[in-house]
Amino acid sequence: MTGTDFRLDADQDRLTELGRIAGPLVHELKNPLGVILLNCELAVKDVPSLPDGQRERFAKRLGRIEASARNLQAVVQSFLAFARPVRPDPAAVDLNRLLRQILDEQTEALKTARIDLTFHPDPSLCLVPGDRQHLRSVFTNIIINAREALAERESGRRLVVLTRTAQNASRVVIANNGPPLPETIAARLFEPFTSTKDHGTGLGLAIVRRLVAMHGGTVSATSDANQGVSFTCEFPTPLGPTLTQGELPAPAVEATVRSAEPAAAQPRPAAEQVAPGRMDTTRPPTKTKRPRRN
Repeated sequence: MTGTDFRLDADQDRLTELGRIAGPLVHELKNPLGVILLNCELAVKDVPSLPDGQRERFAKRLGRIEASARNLQAVVQSFLAFARPVRPDPAAVDLNRLLRQILDEQTEALKTARIDLTFHPDPSLCLVPGDRQHLRSVFTNIIINAREALAERESGRRLVVLTRTAQNASRVVIANNGPPLPETIAARLFEPFTSTKDHGTGLGLAIVRRLVAMHGGTVSATSDANQGVSFTCEFPTPLGPTLTQGELPAPAVEATVRSAEPAAAQPRPAAEQVAPGRMDTTRPPTKTKRPRRN
């Protein structure tokens, strides 16, 4: 057993104990929160019957109460997810295929947010031994965070996702040209209850780090005022190549998805500057047999 295994076992034991202790407390919080939200919904129905001068004032107050209660509810649910024991379902995961599926699901939301998406997959990327759903949670969380961060830019919003083969590892980089991380946040970004959002739970990236570590990998973030924020995940890959060069399946999304916003000279995410090529979506007429993948 390696030092990493010992640390992960210790972390899991600590989180299991934390969940056991906090479970009853969380249950006691969920019940009154449910009552508060239910009564907010009932009270909103009574607002139209109030005198004209009181409707707007009471509606705003009820809105604040409901928003605060839902935020606390999200914190409680995230805490339960963070403290809950993780039981992986290991398989050989094709990261290129998984990322395509996630980006396909996010395409409409990215277009609506006027974000230009570019995907640069490495066709020689190796299979990663891991839990497909846990890895999906990792990448989805980072992509949604990027989408929300980019809302602070008025125009020229860009999201770049790329995969690369590193030494005995597969690397995934998710970069955006949104605002840089505050220095006070950057140093503890992956710690529990750390958030750049006014109403964030602060547990999303802590869960990301935990899931990546469970796969024997690492996750890091870099921030630059000119290039935005870039997340890098690396996973050990003892399973061999995913498929041969030129055998990349047709993408679930186009290599580049453009918003309706007019093109303009804008800072590019760091990831795009090191990977200027575009994905080759052509297929050869014949295929060789590929390893089983998930």
